[in-house]
Amino acid sequence: MPTTPSASMPRLTGGASVSVDGITVGEWTLTRAAFTDRHQHVEINTVLEGELHVTSEGDTHIVRPGQTIVVPAGSRATYAAPEYARMSYVYGPGTPGMTDVAYEEF
Repeated sequence: MPTTPSASMPRLTGGASVSVDGITVGEWTLTRAAFTDRHQHVEINTVLEGELHVTSEGDTHIVRPGQTIVVPAGSRATYAAPEYARMSYVYGPGTPGMTDVAYEEF
C-alpha cells in the first residue's frame, strides 16, 4: 500500500509493495532529506532516479540510476538524497520492523 508523507517525515514517501515468502519488494522516494534505520534482514536498493548516498558499516557509497547497493542484515544505515532519489527495494527474509530510526531534512 502506498504511503504519503507524514508530518514527522514529509520528504519520504513509499509506493506500493508486495511480500511473498518473507521477501518484500517496493519503491520509495526521498527528497532533500536523510533517513536512518536498522533492519534485521538484508536490504537491497536500486536507484531509479536521482542520487542516493548510503552510509553503512562506516562506508559511504554514492548510488546513481541503474546502480544497486546491498545493506547487510542488522546494519544501521543512513540513506541521504541531497536533492531527490527514487529507489526500488528488496527486503530479504528476517524479523520484520526497524529500529534506530532517525530523519533529517537538508
